Amino acid sequence: MRILFDATALALTGYHKGGAYRYGVELLRHLPGPLAEFDSETELKLYFNFFRRHHLPRMEETVALAGHPPYVFSRIHPKLLRAMRAPVEWTGGNHDVFHGPFDRIPPSRRSARVVTIHDLAFLRSPEGLPADWVAELNATVPVSARRAHRVITVSEFSRMDIVNRLGIDPERVEAIYHGIPEGLKPPADPEADLKRLKERYDIDPGYLLYLGTLQPNKNIEGLCSAFQRLRKDGFSGQLVLAGSKGWLYQEMWQRIVARGEDLGVLQTGFVDEEDIPRLYGNCAAFCLVSFLEGFGIPVIEAMACGAPVVAADACSLPEVGGEAAILVQPRDPEAIADGILKAATPGPERDALVQAGLARAATFTWESSAKAHLKAYKRAMESR
Repeated sequence: MRILFDATALALTGYHKGGAYRYGVELLRHLPGPLAEFDSETELKLYFNFFRRHHLPRMEETVALAGHPPYVFSRIHPKLLRAMRAPVEWTGGNHDVFHGPFDRIPPSRRSARVVTIHDLAFLRSPEGLPADWVAELNATVPVSARRAHRVITVSEFSRMDIVNRLGIDPERVEAIYHGIPEGLKPPADPEADLKRLKERYDIDPGYLLYLGTLQPNKNIEGLCSAFQRLRKDGFSGQLVLAGSKGWLYQEMWQRIVARGEDLGVLQTGFVDEEDIPRLYGNCAAFCLVSFLEGFGIPVIEAMACGAPVVAADACSLPEVGGEAAILVQPRDPEAIADGILKAATPGPERDALVQAGLARAATFTWESSAKAHLKAYKRAMESR
């Protein structure tokens, strides 16, 4: 089985370090092991197609992190290829399975086609995305879903969304969960961690944490509003928003500032990879109260580091967090504040939440995810 894996997006700066980027990176890191066990003749080849040369260094990084597999690189403008409806064989050569891990796949002549669709935010909440991006996804994602022999998604929530909103046969759509990276575990030296966090990001002990892209669908406004309620009731810690600025950030942050709800809120900007376990492991509580998540990787990452988690009782988050997270209504700042207070207050309830989270996180591994992807490739070949 010859697999052509579209890694183009991993070389583009817009995907760097976001949830989809992390999915692609971890899948590439973990596919080689199961590949060797699966079939001695199975080959993984990476596919890149972009026009601008400044993406070349990150392409080389991607090839390296995947263990230096063979790759194909084309510099034909993607818009031109789409306009021509060019089959992927023109630029990618012969292969048995093509996997597009980022919502879209091109036409093909002979290969089995697999696409990963992470969520349908462009249909569910288009107002939270740039209009040109919504138009692009509307034009490409439904077509890709119909074109695919197998559709992979990241939760049962997203699976049913794809079935119901795109009209795809449920037998062709399967949910494969994400995993957690190696090295995520509770802090071994909290004192040293907190010293580093203070020096690097000006973070004080007892902070609340959000880690992810700062954009409207993550309900940053609701989280800041809940945090102000906690401050009025005497909570003295910071709310740390760790991550890069995303879609419609400026408008969102202006609304927060206009309401005076930025008090005590610290933005770190982009966080070094090595500091992510420290941030998770030393927070009073981790908060992800998004309106929409296809999966919600930070929930299980935070749990793996021993953080108590507060998550929205919406979308995929109850499925991912299970009974190991405190679930709150995302449109109710008072409910969010109450949930955070429960999670952050030292005592038996918080301790039990931490232990439940550690056990829950241990059930999600990239090894099992990679094996499930290989099985999906095989099913796609069988259904050609």
